[in-house]
Amino acid sequence: MNEKGMNVLAKGIIAGLSETKRSVYQYIESREDELASQCETKEQFLTMLVKVSPYHEAAGRFNISAEEIYRLMKETEAEINKKLEQKLNTYKWIDCTERMGNGSENNKKHFLFLA
Repeated sequence: MNEKGMNVLAKGIIAGLSETKRSVYQYIESREDELASQCETKEQFLTMLVKVSPYHEAAGRFNISAEEIYRLMKETEAEINKKLEQKLNTYKWIDCTERMGNGSENNKKHFLFLA
C-alpha cells in the first residue's frame, strides 16, 4: 500500500485511541514535526530532539512524569502498529485499470479497495 493509504488507515486508528493516548501522541508527533521542519540534516534534528525534548514538554503539558509519557508513547505506537498490521492483512487493493479502459490517459490508474 502506498504512503497516502497508510496515512489514512493510521489516522483512523489514532482517532480511535483513548483521549489521553491520542492527545499525548498527537502532541509529541506535532512537536517532532515542527522540529524536523526547522532542521536541514538528520544530525540537526537529533540534536534538537535532545535539546528541546518533546517528551519532557508533554510531561509538563499533561502533568505526567517524563517516564510515564515515554511508556505511554511506546504503548501507543505498539497499539497503532498492531492495528495497522491487522488492517493491512484484511484489506485488499485490486488493480482494475485494464477493465476501466485505457489507463495510459494521464497515467490514470483505477483500483478497487476491499475491506
